Amino acid sequence: MIIIAIIYACLLFFEWRYLYCKNRTVRTYRIVFAFVIFTFLSMEALYFFRDQFMLADVIEMVFDPMEKFIVWSNEKNE
Repeated sequence: MIIIAIIYACLLFFEWRYLYCKNRTVRTYRIVFAFVIFTFLSMEALYFFRDQFMLADVIEMVFDPMEKFIVWSNEKNE
């Protein structure tokens, strides 16, 4: 978790420096910082709940029907 926090701190620093050098508006700062904070909290939650929440299960749930349809249509054409 510490490594994730360090990576996001570096990302936030580089984003802030870029925005400062390009003289962006306050609205842009808010949007960028909100996105970084949201993704940071999402990554921390996924890391914390990694035993209960398996990303592979979600991917399988989403793409399994498409895979079955593709296999079914290939078998039908043969």
